[in-house]
Amino acid sequence: MQPQVATTSHPTLADVAAIAGVSVKTASRAINELDNVSPITLEKVRKAADLVGYRSNRIARELRVGALSNLVGMVISDLSNPFYAGMASGVEEELTKAGLDLIIATARDDGDREKDLIESLLERRVRGLIIIPSGQDYSYLHIERKRGFSFVFADRPPAYLDADMVLADNQGGISECVSYLVAQGCTRLALIADKVEIWTATERIDGFKKAVLANGLQAANSKVISGIHTTDQAEKVAHDLMNHSQPFDGVIAANDLIAIGVGHALATSDAKIAMVSFDEFPSSRTLKIPTLDHDPKRLGKAAALALLARIENPTDENFVTHTIELNLHDLNLESSQV
Repeated sequence: MQPQVATTSHPTLADVAAIAGVSVKTASRAINELDNVSPITLEKVRKAADLVGYRSNRIARELRVGALSNLVGMVISDLSNPFYAGMASGVEEELTKAGLDLIIATARDDGDREKDLIESLLERRVRGLIIIPSGQDYSYLHIERKRGFSFVFADRPPAYLDADMVLADNQGGISECVSYLVAQGCTRLALIADKVEIWTATERIDGFKKAVLANGLQAANSKVISGIHTTDQAEKVAHDLMNHSQPFDGVIAANDLIAIGVGHALATSDAKIAMVSFDEFPSSRTLKIPTLDHDPKRLGKAAALALLARIENPTDENFVTHTIELNLHDLNLESSQV
């Protein structure tokens, strides 16, 4: 007759041991698949665990022995932005191959919240972190690196911390966009960008100003509109541009959310404005909007591979910056291949 075990919402290892008729220590060795457990005992313990629905707490076990967990944290700024969802997909794909699991936290472009999230993830002893920076100072991570934690920063560089980074060629990409519009015969260009506090926005604005001059356009006929953070704001700005007393004939959307808003505005208008987007986004082909090949999944995969390399030697001070070159998709070529 099997021992009676009280039903609990969270079965314990003691429950498993009692049903299997072994000691708690033996049950633990069997659950953790350690040596010196006979096949018969191993099978008894497994059946007992299945009977009560026992699930081993792998993280707690790893923490008890002082090891890092099998988790990698990814701190992003905005979960609703499809760009970061694409990045996370690329990260997860590479981590899965390495036997690691991904956990995502959202800072909402709040530096204080981001720091709290990072410290919380470190307390859970994640194997490493991929961070899209929202903060102003990352010097506090120096000591964490010495403790064996690994960090990679993606999309934006960290302030006051030398670290591995994966970045897009923001200025080069914007230069490609300007050259495309000039080739379309555009002479009055507008760039619609995010908040200037965001590093990528500032880089793209600087790249736009340089490219305007490099292409022989008059700076007075160019316009930068910054601080546009949502699709609705971008759509409103696009309508304003179309109603301008001296309409612009070319517009660059500096990110995917802006591109979606501007694309919707142009799709419902007869305005003759050429457009190009810095980011890829799901409806770009439907709206027939050219984009750079700034694929967030590619950026995520590159960040994950950089982190896996860093995990091999977390305290090495030879930091690497991976810069992803960007090129314009040829919509005409793609259309012919459909």
